[in-house]
Amino acid sequence: MDTDHGNLNSSGLDIVYYGVYVPQEDSNWFESKDQLYVYTVKTDALNIIKKYKKGRFKSFKTYNEAKNFAEHGNEQFFTLTTESQSISNKRTGQVEEKSGNFKAPKQQETVQFRKFIENGDLARVKQIVWENPRYLISSGDTPAILKEGSRYNALHIAVRVACRADMCELILNTVGNPDFIKLLDGEDDYSNYLNRAQILVDLYLNTPDKGLNETPLHFAVKFGLKEVVQVLVSYPQCLKTPRNKYKQIPADIICSRKCQEDEVLKREILSLLDELYYVPVIRSEDNTTQPLIGELFSPTSPLKLNTDPISPRVEVSAFAGPMSKNQAVEFRRKWKTPPRIRNTPTKKLNLSFDDSYSQNSPASNTIYRLQDTEKGLERVGRDLAKEYRVAWKEYWPFLNTFADLTSKEGLAKLEEFFQQKFNNPSKQSIEKMDIEACPINGNDQGSDYEINALCTQLSFSTLNMLDNQGSSKFDEEFEFFTPPSSPRSISSDSDDDMYAAEQGDMTFIHGNTASKLDYAVYHAISDMDINPNLYPNIYRWRHQLQLITENEPSRSRLNTPFALTQKLPWSLSQNCVKTLEYN
Repeated sequence: MDTDHGNLNSSGLDIVYYGVYVPQEDSNWFESKDQLYVYTVKTDALNIIKKYKKGRFKSFKTYNEAKNFAEHGNEQFFTLTTESQSISNKRTGQVEEKSGNFKAPKQQETVQFRKFIENGDLARVKQIVWENPRYLISSGDTPAILKEGSRYNALHIAVRVACRADMCELILNTVGNPDFIKLLDGEDDYSNYLNRAQILVDLYLNTPDKGLNETPLHFAVKFGLKEVVQVLVSYPQCLKTPRNKYKQIPADIICSRKCQEDEVLKREILSLLDELYYVPVIRSEDNTTQPLIGELFSPTSPLKLNTDPISPRVEVSAFAGPMSKNQAVEFRRKWKTPPRIRNTPTKKLNLSFDDSYSQNSPASNTIYRLQDTEKGLERVGRDLAKEYRVAWKEYWPFLNTFADLTSKEGLAKLEEFFQQKFNNPSKQSIEKMDIEACPINGNDQGSDYEINALCTQLSFSTLNMLDNQGSSKFDEEFEFFTPPSSPRSISSDSDDDMYAAEQGDMTFIHGNTASKLDYAVYHAISDMDINPNLYPNIYRWRHQLQLITENEPSRSRLNTPFALTQKLPWSLSQNCVKTLEYN
């Protein structure tokens, strides 16, 4: 065994040390257990290997490394090497690369996944990507390629082949979800996930294909897919002026691949490529402040909310759009400025038979704003969106998402909610019922009492001018009746259909008692013809509300305008209406 521990030989060259390790499995191990085999001559180390058949040797630059190898073998050596590399990386600031938690799908699996997108199978696509995010995100944190020749990713397929706006929205919302990135890596740095999610959305929206250098927006406009264009341009990362192989921007090729000329469609798509605006409803989280119709906003210039730390926290509860700026200004003006209610009292007026209080009349819109502080503005905005033919979304807390319940997507979400509700009935806690449920009996002393008390305070001087006898005569001469307890239903179900609804405990959104939220949803879909075969649970729930309204009219007082429910002097009720309207 060589005992020269120097690093240089007589010639001034670096010395190479050879460590020989003999494992315990070797039959002659007992002969060598007290020996340390470290040599500077390779032939000496080879002679030891010939003697011990399972022995191993390795060359080193230092004596200590050769000694450690001779004593402990590969296990100790690799442990020391890993520790030294880790310390070296920390000193130099290098980050160790982590192995992925998910494997990239095989080619056959990728083809099958692409077929699901082409067929528009939303449920299957959603299930697959959440089981393995590698279907959408490659190992380089870029969009996964699903078609090699043309370099199509999932969004290219959804636009070019499937032509489905809902599929595009699913893909973009998924890759833009920080929880989806967290599922891929499993770290805890939320800010890192948020940045990577935004980058991925940008890459999906603006990555061109290999052939024509066209983005998904190019595909959508040239095939005349208006709904798809609406989804794509609603994301602020979407570039509206990228050029393809022939130096054309999306506005240059609108409907160029559509068989029939449609000038109206061209103009609508062209308007979508301009700056798009939305009109929101702003509400406080605890509904302690009066809801407002917010200023116009666009994806490139979002709203600035909660700038004052003292004021209650507010958020967007609904919005209409997208639309052009001129249309958005007009929409907001009409929404913000309600029509005036006539100021002339009519003797023995019965509003129940007055056409001015029909469901979509201007007067009824004003009443909605006054009687329903939680969904009144949304109800008027919903009707205006239908009139202007623009998209509408509002937040429904029980669904925990923004949705248009009159659309197929919204009805599907509502049907899924009620299906879970009816299949897994559970009693709500008393505390939750106290907060969520609204009293609907005839002796309600809630919000109506508070509003009438406010009206009494506002018009105290007017009441003092009337003696008891005069006010009684005034009340007898002019009676103020309520409008219909609920809007006239356009689609009324027959008594036979009532029995077709599934029997059982009446289950509503928050238990077995109808709440304000039930009636708000009921009004949102009142114009819809609900197919019991497609939406059996919605059909059953709506029948339950109709039975309550028809069999117990006093319980539908929830929908009665509070400013007109009492036989108050005309001047008093008008002061209340004006106060609520302008504050």
